[in-house]
Amino acid sequence: MRRLLAVLAAGLLTAAATQLPSYAVNQYTTVGNVPKPVACNNHGTIPAGGWLANKSCGYVMGTAIAGTRFDVHTTTPTNFHFGRWRAGDGSNFCAFLVPSALDLGTGSSVADSCSADTSERLSHRRTFGRDFDAAPHTGNGAIIVRINPSACTGYYNYFTDSTYAGGRLHDPAGFALPATGGYRYSTNDLGASMIRVDDASGETIWLFVARSCIAGQLPAGLNNQND
Repeated sequence: MRRLLAVLAAGLLTAAATQLPSYAVNQYTTVGNVPKPVACNNHGTIPAGGWLANKSCGYVMGTAIAGTRFDVHTTTPTNFHFGRWRAGDGSNFCAFLVPSALDLGTGSSVADSCSADTSERLSHRRTFGRDFDAAPHTGNGAIIVRINPSACTGYYNYFTDSTYAGGRLHDPAGFALPATGGYRYSTNDLGASMIRVDDASGETIWLFVARSCIAGQLPAGLNNQND
């Protein structure tokens, strides 16, 4: 009898565990014309929406386009938010969002979906990229590349899920690229490269281009150290 009761109790505990709801977090609508994070020694405005990064003051991994959604799991002392960005086309991935990029009057409760393990994994740059312009914690688009604006389009985003193993170019920038840009890194599948350019108003913008647009200009020996 005691053995039967123990088996029944274990079954009830297992059933209860599988039925526990996920921890709830707040989801907000993203905004545009976001101030660049002063904590990272950046100044100016990001017109399209807040930068998405691999950690506070880390590598830019995309832009949370205004009017999309972001689930806030945790917030750092410098007001970077870690959570899931949800693009308009269904793409979504975990990242850090710069401060002041959310409309805090639009909150709604959703299940959590970005773990502490994902945050830790994301903090290492080889998780999402390769062929960096410089060693870890240095460089900032230091390799200048020529751009053919008639053949190359800029996109604010590439990643589509939290494996960061591949993706597709999405969210076109909507302005003609200048003749040169500063190369930062390429995605692990070599589908895209992150570059910095200046828009017509003089704001420095980080965006993706197809790596094929600039591959012939990239030097040998790009940096693949992890951090």
